[in-house]
Amino acid sequence: MSLVKEGYQVILIVSDGFGNESVEGVRVLDLGKAKGRISNFINSYFAILKLVKKLNPDLVHFHDAELMIVGKAIQKRGIPVFYDVHENVSAQILDKQHLKSYLRKPLHYAYRITEKLLINNFHLILAEDSYNKIYSVKGKSVTTVLNLPENDSFKDFIKTDRVENGVFYIGGVSNERGLDITIKALHILKKRKISFFMHYIGAISNSTLSKININGIEDNIKFYGRMDLMKGYGVSKKCKVGLAVLKPTANYVESYPTKIFEYMSVKLPVITSNFPLYQAVVERHNVGFCIDPFSAEELADKIEILLMDDSLVKTMGENGIKAVLDQFNSKHEEIKLFNIYKKVLNKSNVNL
Repeated sequence: MSLVKEGYQVILIVSDGFGNESVEGVRVLDLGKAKGRISNFINSYFAILKLVKKLNPDLVHFHDAELMIVGKAIQKRGIPVFYDVHENVSAQILDKQHLKSYLRKPLHYAYRITEKLLINNFHLILAEDSYNKIYSVKGKSVTTVLNLPENDSFKDFIKTDRVENGVFYIGGVSNERGLDITIKALHILKKRKISFFMHYIGAISNSTLSKININGIEDNIKFYGRMDLMKGYGVSKKCKVGLAVLKPTANYVESYPTKIFEYMSVKLPVITSNFPLYQAVVERHNVGFCIDPFSAEELADKIEILLMDDSLVKTMGENGIKAVLDQFNSKHEEIKLFNIYKKVLNKSNVNL
C-alpha cells in the first residue's frame, strides 16, 4: 500500500485459493492453492514464471525462502529481484519440533548451502537489524527495513480508559509463543481469585489444544482461531494487557515481534520476554514488563499488577503510543524501501 501511494503499480501474487481481487490499489492475482506443500511449490514455480513473462514487471520482490529458485530464474531474464528476509530460516530449522532431531542439523546446513548459491544476485531487504551479521556481505545490495505497523491502521482500536480485565494475545498460538506458560499463569491468577478473561486470537492446532489443561479456567478463556487482523484488534478494546511471551529460540531472541508495536499503537501495555532486544523497547520506554519466559509465577504477578492498576495501564498505554509515533512506525522505514527501489531502477521520479 505504501508503494501504491508512492506511485507504483503493485501486483501481489499469492496462492491461497481465495481468488483475484483489488485491495487498496494493490492488484492481487491468485494462483490457486494445491493440496500439498510440495505440489503447491511446483505448481507455483511454473505459474509465477508464466505470469512474470506476461506482466514483464520492472522489479520483482519476494518473501518466502522457497521462492529463491524462482527468483533466480526471474533474475536471469534481466529483471531486478529483491529477496525480503523476514525470518532467520537456517536458525529456525534447528528449533523445528516437528522435525526429527537427527534431521535438523543436516537440513540446516543444506539450507545454508542452497541459500549461499542462490542469494548473491538478489537485492536483500532485511526485516531485522540482527540479520546484518548474516547477510551484510551477500547480495547485490542490503537494506534493513523493519517490519513496523502503519499507525493509521490501528487508530480505531485506541482506547485510553480500559475497564475490562481482559488479557490479549494475537498471532500463532503455540508453546514456543508462550501458550504453556500463559495457561499456568492463568491457573495461578484463578487461585488468587483475580478476575480476568484471556482472549486468544490466532491459529492453534488441534493437537496443541488437546494437550493444554484449562480445567477450572474454561470460563475465563476463549480461543477465537484465525481472524482478520483488524477484527482481532477489535477484541483488544476489552483488554488491559497484551502478551508476547516468546521462548528463547534463535529466531525470536534477535527479532522483534511485530505485535509489541501493534499493542503500543492501541495503547495496550505489553508483557513480553526479557530478551535484551525487547527490553530496549519495553523497559526503556516504560510500556510494560519484560519477564523470564519460563516463569508462570512472574507472568501471573505482572498480569495481576496491570489488572489491578488502571492508572499504570493508562500511563504505559500513553508511553506506548508516543514511542510508536516518534520512532517505531512504518513511515520511517518505507523511505528506505523507496530509496533502494529508485536507485535500482535508476529513476528519480518513479511512476510505474
